[in-house]
Amino acid sequence: MEDGDAMRLNVGCGRHVLDGWVNVDVVRSPKASRDPEILAKATEIPLEDGCADELMAIHLFEHFYLWEAPQALAEWRRLLKPGGLLVLEMPDIVKCAQNLLKLIDRGDAKAINSMAMHGLYGDAGLQDPWMCHRWGWTPKTLEPFLKANGFTKIRTAPTQWHPIGKAHRDFRMEARKA
Repeated sequence: MEDGDAMRLNVGCGRHVLDGWVNVDVVRSPKASRDPEILAKATEIPLEDGCADELMAIHLFEHFYLWEAPQALAEWRRLLKPGGLLVLEMPDIVKCAQNLLKLIDRGDAKAINSMAMHGLYGDAGLQDPWMCHRWGWTPKTLEPFLKANGFTKIRTAPTQWHPIGKAHRDFRMEARKA
């Protein structure tokens, strides 16, 4: 990366190892087209303070227990430049619960799994402990949490990932490092 180029971090990239981003994950996904640039925990990324203009964590934050979430945000704040953009996308636990209640009477196991259970618990079919969800969020619970952990200009935005849950399961929040 040349001086003057914006550094964008894709933390918890999984199979989505993106060009133009510094991709970070704790393990290489067998479904990824290539290795991420950095293999590290999302809470211990070996980069300099204030190096990133943007940090994206798509379907990652729900994989932290509530007591681990401040450590993750502190690490991501450390990496972001002042005013840097944090982008989080994840299941909305309320939407997942509503989907479960709506779909349970239909008996459609595939829809229940994709629109409710995966959002609540992660994908058990992968038999991968990294894929377990440890806490549930909504925009109403995440916004004050981000504010309390040093972020400002917090807003919801349209989701861009996981087509199956885009409109009816997930949410996206964007915030700036204070």
